[in-house]
Amino acid sequence: MHISVGNKFGIALLVHLLFCDASLLLANSIFPVRGFDQVLSDREALERLESYRDYVASDLNKTTFHEAYSFLFRFRHMPRRGPDFFCTGSLSGPFLGNGCSRLELDSSPHLEVESTYLFINQSNPEVWKKEPNLTQPIKLSAEELFFPIVPGMNQSPFDLLMPFVFWEAKYHNSGRVAGRPSHVFHFPCPSWVRHLKPEWSYLTMALDHAYQAPLRVETFGNGYLPDRTFVLRSFKKIKSTWIVKAIDFKDRLSGSTTRFEITSAALDLDLEPSLFSPDGMMRSISVSLESYENLN
Repeated sequence: MHISVGNKFGIALLVHLLFCDASLLLANSIFPVRGFDQVLSDREALERLESYRDYVASDLNKTTFHEAYSFLFRFRHMPRRGPDFFCTGSLSGPFLGNGCSRLELDSSPHLEVESTYLFINQSNPEVWKKEPNLTQPIKLSAEELFFPIVPGMNQSPFDLLMPFVFWEAKYHNSGRVAGRPSHVFHFPCPSWVRHLKPEWSYLTMALDHAYQAPLRVETFGNGYLPDRTFVLRSFKKIKSTWIVKAIDFKDRLSGSTTRFEITSAALDLDLEPSLFSPDGMMRSISVSLESYENLN
């Protein structure tokens, strides 16, 4: 059984995955589905996928107050051999579910200069980058979406944006993933991705049946084992909101894992919407340390 969904363009920014209503969506088991007897019809599968797409779609014209957020995070890279290494930064946005957010990386031994990324979710998604030696931010090319954000680590802008959720999709099956009833969708790589990443064939995503949260994402080449895997690891409750505290990006070919872990969170902030535009990248985002709640 499968559904085909017409091509759309858009961005599913990682921050949209960080909020949910449940504490049970831990992905600690293997991906193959097990023992869930509900199978969706073509219409039901399409409705579920469209519902998730609507959730991650941008609403750039929405005006809100006291709803901005800022997270402090750490990238921890764990290679197959050798010591772990780290990079820290912040992730901020005007409100939960908005299609814009800024990711700012601190300088470190593995990242010589601070850098800022702006992710914009719209019909033609954009990623902008600003470094101290640049007088203006630059727009990344399609090829640059696959470059590592931190040299030697596994995440790229593509991994954080997850644009594949808007590609043509096929409903594959339903079952338990990480012990949760889930529905698995396949996303064949479009021609522009195959041109840039000829070793990629398709991606899969398991959506939780109850909470519409992605439990696991896998990238396949020509073999039966995924080359790359995105795994939700742990959650934390902030006030009345559950956030995803840690996410792993595993690369089977190198045997390495890069963990994205939120260390502190600040919600209900007032941040100027103009900060989340290419021109606004020239200004810093100021959040007092007292506004953050330590999650360690």
